[in-house]
Formats: sequence, C-alpha cells, structure tokens
Amino acid sequence: MSKLIMNTREKILDKALEMFNEQGIEYVGLRELAAVLDMRVSNITYYFPTKDDLVYQLSQELRKKNATVIVARENMTMNGFLVMLHQVFQHHVAFRCLLLSFVHLMEQNKFISASYKKTQDLRNATIKSNIEVLATSGYLKLNDNDADKDYLVSTIALISRFWISEAAISFRKVSSAEQIRHYLILITKLMMPYATAKAKKEMQQFMEGL
Repeated sequence: MSKLIMNTREKILDKALEMFNEQGIEYVGLRELAAVLDMRVSNITYYFPTKDDLVYQLSQELRKKNATVIVARENMTMNGFLVMLHQVFQHHVAFRCLLLSFVHLMEQNKFISASYKKTQDLRNATIKSNIEVLATSGYLKLNDNDADKDYLVSTIALISRFWISEAAISFRKVSSAEQIRHYLILITKLMMPYATAKAKKEMQQFMEGL
C-alpha cells in the first residue's frame, strides 16, 4: 500500500474518530465527514465502502491497542495488573464513541457484533490467567474452585465495558483522568477482600499515584 493511500486512510480514520467522539457515531454521516475533510464522499468510500466499515476499522484500532497491554504475564504483580487496566481505560477515552454507542453498534454493525464475542472471550481468559498468577504469587487469596476468579473477571469486565457510559451521566463535568481514577479505585476496592498484605501495599501505592 502506497504512502499516499496510507496517509489518506489514516487521515479519514483520525478525523472520523474525532467527530464521532465529539458528536456521537449516530450523528455523523459520511457526507458530514467528507465536508470537514474537504473530500468527495467517493474518496472516503474508496477506502471504507460504508460507514459500518469505517466504524469497524476504528473498533479494530482499539482492539489492537488493548491487545498490546492485556497480556498474560508469568511475573504479574498487583501493581502491574492495575497499571494494565489503567492503560486500557486510557484507550477507552481515546475511542470513547465506541463504548458510548456499544449497544447500538452490537445491534446494527454486523462486523463488530461478529468479532466482539471472540475478542471478549480472549480478554476474559487473559484477565483470569493474570488473576491466577496473582493468586499463586501470594497477592490474592482465592477459593480453589473458579467461583472467586469468575466473579472478579466478570465484574472487572462489566466495569470496563460500561464505565464510560456511566461516567458520561454521573461525572460529565469531571476530567477523564478523574473519571478513570474513580473506576480504577472501584476495581481496587472490589479486589481488596481477596488481597494479601503485600497486595494491599501495592494497591495503596497505586491509588496514591493516580
């Protein structure tokens, strides 16, 4: 792919993300995007035949960013686990339009709905693997069965999936950094009853550093 094509493609993606974040995915069409870019609609559809294709590509950009940080680590620490979530939440802010329109996209965008379950299953498995490492490394005290692990994974996934929507309603006048801090502290407190002394020390240091 030529440099010119890559530059045009990235220019379209960058401006689409900016406009979607500011106005909402549902309220920006290809015509509005083309007007701001000073392009013809056909210039956009050359790269992205439909708006669904464009939004799907943005979702893949977010997926790739999260894939670089949501990884299973044999040496995972409590601080490392929380830092990982912090980075994911920062990615969510950068692509907040996708999370704010999550239900709509799952119902209307066949590309996103088709890939979502596979990605989510992989993410949950990675989170569970890291929680297991935290348990074997003496950071968490969990039952031998999977009940505690599954509870933590499902609750962390729930907060991660919908925190931006809740923040847009309850904390709209608060900065994104303060919003992230609030929800990361929720997750930290969620894990606190299972934490050992060394985990609590790292949790406290993490919260103080937010």
